[in-house]
Amino acid sequence: MFKTLTHLPMFAALAMISMSGQGFAQSFDTSSIKVEDALATRLPEKIKAAGVLTIGSDTAYAPWEFLSEKDGQTPEGIDVDIANAIGRKLGVKIDFQTSAFEAILPALGTKFDLGVSAFSVTNERMKAVNFVSYADTGSMWAVKAGNPTKFDPSDLCGRKIAIQSGSYHEKAVIAENDLCKSAGKAEIEILPFSKQPEALTRVAAGGADATVSGEAGIGYAAKQSKGAFETMKPTGGALSKHGPNGIAVAKSDMALTVLVADTINSLIADGTYKALLDTWGVGSVIVEKALVNPDVKI
Repeated sequence: MFKTLTHLPMFAALAMISMSGQGFAQSFDTSSIKVEDALATRLPEKIKAAGVLTIGSDTAYAPWEFLSEKDGQTPEGIDVDIANAIGRKLGVKIDFQTSAFEAILPALGTKFDLGVSAFSVTNERMKAVNFVSYADTGSMWAVKAGNPTKFDPSDLCGRKIAIQSGSYHEKAVIAENDLCKSAGKAEIEILPFSKQPEALTRVAAGGADATVSGEAGIGYAAKQSKGAFETMKPTGGALSKHGPNGIAVAKSDMALTVLVADTINSLIADGTYKALLDTWGVGSVIVEKALVNPDVKI
């Protein structure tokens, strides 16, 4: 994808840059966080012996996780800082590994200890994995500047929607399409992409009417695109609901799940959590407490 970046229209290039992390310089310094022995002693023996927590993440979703513009390899972002803060509290290193988004959850407990990739917590996902909530987020639409196709988020029938495969937003749009079909209206043309930057690029190039994703990511993309995009709030249905982002843990490992929750709550209590999110300008997503498998309506 990046090989052809220079041949894309300016809007498309800006879309790729904005969501892949180019232009983001801030990060939170976790070096002063001290090990909390009462938490560290609860680590599973395998992780304790290795001294490493292995994290699976789709590192193409700024500002949550992306690869550094300096070397194109080093993970950065809100989720990376949160994972590093957890690692500091537990006295272990963090191994942040890039993975396809839809491949992370099935690999928990085998390839990855944790999935940290701005996962929306849904009842369907909680059938397969445990979650620890750590942010309260909503959805946001992005359209090309000027909204040339007159996209209306209250009426998706007959529209071309670019979407990240495997995301909560894809499932929500599929559900909306079912309603269109039931009402005898034109179907939504759903254009799936493996990474959210690719969906934004399609919109910027005029190949889709809109894309929808998390409000923090879309907001950052619009800001970094220097006017290439406009944003719109959802007006109804599942996409208009707020809900938690969660760190995913294997369903069979409740002990690690509870430990992650207790560690985040320790970071909340000592002020680190708020300072970290404020550094990224996303204080609006702060939660009062990290919960294990929280009640959700989606």
